Amino acid sequence: MTIIYKTHSDYQVIQVGENRGVRYMRFGDEGSGWQGAILTRQPARLYFPYQQAFALHTAWRPTVNHFLAIGVGTGTAISHVHRRHKNAKITGIDIDDQVIVVAERFFGLPTDERTHYFAEDAGMGLRNLTDAFDLIFIDVFFREQTPKIFFSTSFFQDIEQHLVLGGIVAMNVILPIKGPLRHAFWDLYARLQRYIGPTYYIALGPVPFISQNVILFSQKASSKALSLSTLRKKCLSEIEQHKNYFSTYAKILPWRLKSE
Repeated sequence: MTIIYKTHSDYQVIQVGENRGVRYMRFGDEGSGWQGAILTRQPARLYFPYQQAFALHTAWRPTVNHFLAIGVGTGTAISHVHRRHKNAKITGIDIDDQVIVVAERFFGLPTDERTHYFAEDAGMGLRNLTDAFDLIFIDVFFREQTPKIFFSTSFFQDIEQHLVLGGIVAMNVILPIKGPLRHAFWDLYARLQRYIGPTYYIALGPVPFISQNVILFSQKASSKALSLSTLRKKCLSEIEQHKNYFSTYAKILPWRLKSE
């Protein structure tokens, strides 16, 4: 790994590294995990499995008109929505303004008339927003340093108030889904189910007993929840119709989609 950029913001160390055509962002010094990545020669192709899982939001919401990203990171989710949904308005919130700067400089974060970014606390940012969104992505999980507000009842009530009817909230967490440490995941699942609506998840690790990326989807539903079989068919259709975004690995993701 070659570190091509490093800076100290008011909140953290931010590093950008490259290895074999993949560019990564890291929060913290060596030993910290990589937050996101792009393929430098194929920036539209989603590199990490969690990025590809997020792209399956179209199973619930085929067209996105207004997208909110809580946690900008490398901006890969924002860039994907910007490409995939040509008319979508996009809002990004990140507490660290330098993350937004680095994402624009090194990862192609889109900056045009369709995008607006705010460097502020997510809770305050939500309260300041008056817009309603049809897709919200919460990607702020950072080990034990994740603020407890992102698991609180009040936070999910605020999220629900900013979703249109039929809108989707997606959330990326790193937790085990089985075993003695499973309770944090299932408590989160229950909150989404209670305050947003029908909830599903895609676990991306090799075994369920270890911490792994899990993408949760919860819909503020106006009617009966979609069946798993219907959603899996929609996910497969998205992968087949937009192969330039996905790796061959993505074909197993629909079969990992589950509900409680």
